[in-house]
Amino acid sequence: MRAGRLLWLARRNLRRRLLSTSLTTLSVALGVGLFAALGALRRTVEEGFQRSAQICDTVVGPRGSALDLVLTTLYHLGTSSGNVPFSLYEELHETPGVRWAVPLAQGDTWRGYRVLGVTDTLFRDVEIPGLGPLAFAAGEAWSFGHEDLSAFHRRLAEHFQGGRPEEEEAGPVAGRPEWLAGVIGSEVAARTGLGVGDVFVPAHDLAGAGGEAHEEAACRVTGVLEPTGTPLDRALFIPLGAFYSIAGHQPREDSSFGGARDPLGLSAILLRTQPGFYQISIWRRINDRQDAMAARPVDEVRKLFQVVGSVDQALRLVAALVVAVALVGVMVALYNAMGARRREFAVLRALGARRRTVLALVLAESGTISLAGGFLGLILAGAAALAAGGYVEEALGLPLRVWPGAAELLLLPAVGLSGALAGLVPAWTAYRTEAARHLGSHA
Repeated sequence: MRAGRLLWLARRNLRRRLLSTSLTTLSVALGVGLFAALGALRRTVEEGFQRSAQICDTVVGPRGSALDLVLTTLYHLGTSSGNVPFSLYEELHETPGVRWAVPLAQGDTWRGYRVLGVTDTLFRDVEIPGLGPLAFAAGEAWSFGHEDLSAFHRRLAEHFQGGRPEEEEAGPVAGRPEWLAGVIGSEVAARTGLGVGDVFVPAHDLAGAGGEAHEEAACRVTGVLEPTGTPLDRALFIPLGAFYSIAGHQPREDSSFGGARDPLGLSAILLRTQPGFYQISIWRRINDRQDAMAARPVDEVRKLFQVVGSVDQALRLVAALVVAVALVGVMVALYNAMGARRREFAVLRALGARRRTVLALVLAESGTISLAGGFLGLILAGAAALAAGGYVEEALGLPLRVWPGAAELLLLPAVGLSGALAGLVPAWTAYRTEAARHLGSHA
């Protein structure tokens, strides 16, 4: 019997037992869907983390957990544990082997999105792996560079360390209102409708509890970044001069300058260094200090997913067991139908069908159920991964576009073959059917 005719017969037989076929197919689909969704989600999240980790090769921040430093700085998860001295940034800016250094101050939000104080080095020198330099979908970057920051910081330090009352500070940005500007990420623009020329007011709040808005630091948007696929899409960037001038960011009478609690320090410093000797030397030199530490984002993310990987393997093992149980269900369903189908096989044998044809027919039915279940499972996996991806994107700040990839698509032939093998027991029962005995007993 030709293959096309055999498959037609298999489909017809399955339609005759529609309820049993549907339930068995669904059980396979649920197992395959769970397995594929876990794999797709884990792979996409890891790729998103690794892409963001390559924004810089070194993150400098207060001493503590290197992983916490990377998560807080690059992924906007958690809160900073303190500051590093501003003098360290100036030292690193002049250190041989440092290609660029981006100072970073955080502590404010707008509608749940982080407001970060930086210099325009971020927009000029930072490159996203696979995309190149940061590009603007609309508008342009504001201007506030290293020289502006150094001069402004010196004036602030002289002002506060000179014993002048906090109320006597010279205006919100020391006579430079053009520094009350902002560049926003693509997701901020898309979700809030904020655009070039609009104004946002930072609030001193990272926990989402709705902190007091800083009306004196209302910033006008000058540019909207193109999507990068990193947490940069979910942030607003203002000049560090404006950040330092926000109420609550200035020193108080009991403030101590220098060290981890310096109110004029920095939350972190992003570095791109020359690979090899310079990179290792700079990393060691920073970690020898008592007031700062250096972390390599790529290494920390790799360690994180080594831990996550063991949990992921356990979950996928459970999903694989669900698939195995579903395939056993295919075998049981077909085997239980063998008693009622003996006359059908006897008629086929009487009409000239060979034993191997009957065997192939049952295997085709088993394989068809498994393939249909696998295909439906991949669709369910895509839907589940997209839904979970939205939640993960909201929680981690990583723009995720989750869909089963090549690794998950390989499940389809694997499940189909396994399903066909699961049909060997009922197929062997059909193979042994004697036409004369069963037709005769029916008569």
